[in-house]
Parts: sequence; structure tokens; C-alpha cells
Amino acid sequence: MNLFGDRVAAALARVRARSGDALAKPMDFFGNMIPAVNVLSVALCHSVHHRGQLSSYLRPMGGKVPSIYGPTADTPMAAA
Repeated sequence: MNLFGDRVAAALARVRARSGDALAKPMDFFGNMIPAVNVLSVALCHSVHHRGQLSSYLRPMGGKVPSIYGPTADTPMAAA
């Protein structure tokens, strides 16, 4: 794996080890007390947003957009 993949795998293991009660417990998120699971949801949405931003920069730079979330215009179609 790579550094990103290793860190994601370790973070997922920590989340999976948490109980439902622990994930429902409020935590401080920039001065707002919200359930820990909501913080995870915000982090996921934030990551998806930036991944989409980065992928949109590829084509204007002459690159091909990988199939991050499914086929793209740059994904070859399978023969019918």
C-alpha cells in the first residue's frame, strides 16, 4: 500500500473498534457539540468534495480523469 492507504486503513480500524454509544457521544467540532458520527460524515463529504475538485483539474491540464466514482468520458467503453 501507500502512505494514504495505510493511514486510511488504520483510521477505519479505529472507527470500526468504536461502539455505537461512543459514535453517538457528542464531541467538540469547532465550538459545536455534535455526535462523533456526524464529524465522520462531514470529513467524508469534505474529502469527496476535494477529490472531485482535483479530478476536474486533470482534463484541462491534458490528463485523463480516472474512474473515481464510476466511468468517465475518458473511460473506454467495453465492446458490446
